[in-house]
Amino acid sequence: MTTQVSFAIRVSGGKDIQPSRSSLETSGPKPLLSWQKAFVGYVCGLFVPIYFWTAIVAFGVAILVWARGRVALILFLCFSLGVGVSFALSPSRLAPPEEWNTETLVWGVIDEVRSYPGQRVGILASQVMDLRTNATMPGRLYWSWDHPSELLQVGQEFTTRLKIRPVRGRTNFGLSSSEEHWHQRDVWHRAYTQGVLKVDLVQNQAAGIRFRLMQRVADLMPQNQGGAVLRALLFGDRFFLDPIFMERIRRSSLAHSLALSGLHLALVAGFGYVLTWGLGLIRPQMFLSLPRQKLGTLLALPLGFGYLWLGGFAPSLQRAALMLATMAVHQFLGTRRFVQDSLFLAMAVLVILDPRAVHDLSLQLSVLAVVGIILFVPYLSQFLMPLARAWVLRPLYHALMLAVVSFSANAFLLPILALYFGEISPHLWLNILWLPVLGLVVLPVTFLGFVCMGIFPGLAQHLFGIAAYPVLLLERGLSFLDQVGWLQVFVPLRPGGIEILGYWLTLGVLAVTLSQGWSRRRTMAYFGLGLGLMMAPALKQMMDLTQERMELTVLDTGMSQAVMVRSHTGKTLLIDGGGVWNTAYDPGRFVVAPALAWQYPPQVDYVFLSHMDLDHARGLGYILQSLNIGSFIWTGLEDDSQDSELIGTLVAQRLWPNLRVRAGDRLPIEPGLWLEVLHPPLGQVGKSSNNNSLVLRLVWKDRGLALIPGDIERQGIALLLASNATLDADVLILPHHGSRSSLSPRLYAAVSAQWAVAACGPFNRFSFPHTEVVGACQKASMDVLSTAEHGAVRFTWLPGQEPLVQGARNKK
Repeated sequence: MTTQVSFAIRVSGGKDIQPSRSSLETSGPKPLLSWQKAFVGYVCGLFVPIYFWTAIVAFGVAILVWARGRVALILFLCFSLGVGVSFALSPSRLAPPEEWNTETLVWGVIDEVRSYPGQRVGILASQVMDLRTNATMPGRLYWSWDHPSELLQVGQEFTTRLKIRPVRGRTNFGLSSSEEHWHQRDVWHRAYTQGVLKVDLVQNQAAGIRFRLMQRVADLMPQNQGGAVLRALLFGDRFFLDPIFMERIRRSSLAHSLALSGLHLALVAGFGYVLTWGLGLIRPQMFLSLPRQKLGTLLALPLGFGYLWLGGFAPSLQRAALMLATMAVHQFLGTRRFVQDSLFLAMAVLVILDPRAVHDLSLQLSVLAVVGIILFVPYLSQFLMPLARAWVLRPLYHALMLAVVSFSANAFLLPILALYFGEISPHLWLNILWLPVLGLVVLPVTFLGFVCMGIFPGLAQHLFGIAAYPVLLLERGLSFLDQVGWLQVFVPLRPGGIEILGYWLTLGVLAVTLSQGWSRRRTMAYFGLGLGLMMAPALKQMMDLTQERMELTVLDTGMSQAVMVRSHTGKTLLIDGGGVWNTAYDPGRFVVAPALAWQYPPQVDYVFLSHMDLDHARGLGYILQSLNIGSFIWTGLEDDSQDSELIGTLVAQRLWPNLRVRAGDRLPIEPGLWLEVLHPPLGQVGKSSNNNSLVLRLVWKDRGLALIPGDIERQGIALLLASNATLDADVLILPHHGSRSSLSPRLYAAVSAQWAVAACGPFNRFSFPHTEVVGACQKASMDVLSTAEHGAVRFTWLPGQEPLVQGARNKK
């Protein structure tokens, strides 16, 4: 996240556009002012509804570090205010009294348009009205449109026919939920369209200025990925970016360089200093009345805020623009001028205006990157200053400084990247190669082309072509690295909030000690506290070793199935990996792997595949290639699908032991825990299908915990019942997601479970679980739960006790 850093370094001070030593290099972290401590308490309170224990512990640490007399009372009052504001704005209090679930002709006003790689747009609309009934939709609508036939813009009124559904996201333990994200933004309904759609639009001329600029730039841009990247850098428009290229950008740790951020705004503001330099050559005496730095800042401000508008007021640009403004105020008033003060002031403005801004991930990443830089760049840069004094070594100095900045930002971001993205890229070295090209060639030439566009369109077109060429080289370079296997990422353990807090406290204590010289006793006390918080979850897991328990979780993977089993010793089993038709979304990567790695090492002792249907097999491709696998167990039956081909290829590579099983096999996991294979029968051959799915019975201490029958239908169920195998279990995972084709009262009676769980998506077109299946299960005295309604469903057993049942949406 070096983009935010460059803003701080380039704007904060010095004699000219690029100062020889920035304030970051000479100052370092400073003691917080009283109002800044109060603001930290307020922010802790804002996080309470979502991250309760983390917010409470963070506030406790703040009290411990800063509480002196009245400061403790002020912190408590600000914390309480934050708690009150957050609960007043929480989605549960703002939930609409009714949900729309209909296809109808609607009218609405477009509030926001976001573009995504692969020619997809997301539209936020308000005042949406059903034109049949004149009823107004509560909250706002999120409308996703793939390959749209119309170019939409903010402020337009639209009339079209949409299939509207309530917002439902995949909700799992330890994972962030898109449902919660949209509810925070007062979005309660969604719609999806693809391709050509008849839409009546009413233009908004005032809001169309930026849109027309985008269209003009698009006419002059090269029609390749270079041009697509330039549009993203100017406007945040990612519509024409290739998803494969963006995936490589992500894995190369360069995604931040294409996000609108402080680096881009700093370059635009830097044109103000360039203009100041030019004016000084013409009339140097003007600096007697207005010093060079102040004039440069005055000229930089309108340019910076103009780019903020051009970039659609992206959160990270808002942060950078406000930092620029506060630095200017400090400069003209002659008051304390440190980057951390500007950061606090910028965040205070954003959060006071909209308290929900603290939950914006892009803003979080932007702020945390700057914090990492403030903490470590000043100390580390002093070791490089001798290189800066010799002009021959200055290129090396700048390269190493770039490495220091990248390291400092990413070191502080590391646990957040692991938590939210579930992957870590080890390719930070690519930043050293790409960022100088981006900052010295691509961005300046792009902005110059933009300035020339109105008067000299031919020149602008040539400049855009020059700026796009390095991007094309980057595209080819990343493609080569990917083909030879040098763009691999790894799946880390995903930490919890307490661990992250301990990590930040440890880094903060280290940085403050290096810059301010804390006493040894104080340093060791806080350092020990930070390490203790980091180790707390691991210590809890060690204590759990003394208490026998079993845990089974039916993950919420949408209209697919994945079941995770974990013992108190940490032994982990995965039965199926989910999967969807949309190849752009992989539940294995975005749901199953993060769930497995939540506060545990990213490993699976036993991976099972019931059959080759994509809604069970597709997600396993990522799991088998990215996590540490103990053994892979399946029927050995394949089909003609791409998923089957991939899994067959991985099995042939012998990356891990694999075992083909049939009915009668018993698989010991650890003492007292085993799996019984009940289907398919011995001698089963042919292609993989629903009826020859792997059927497993989980047994612990001679107690049947769960029957997991894959997608078997009537034919397979008849064979299973005819085998006279023991089927009783506390939990039945409904075969084939609760389909009517798998309805079997005889099976329900034989299992004699207390709960039946259907793994399915909300409002699915198959109407799973089928009403007849639900009725038959209830007649058999089973409570029916579904991932569509409850999110992930977890069962926890202790010896001799009934299981504890939890839903990720806090419902039974």
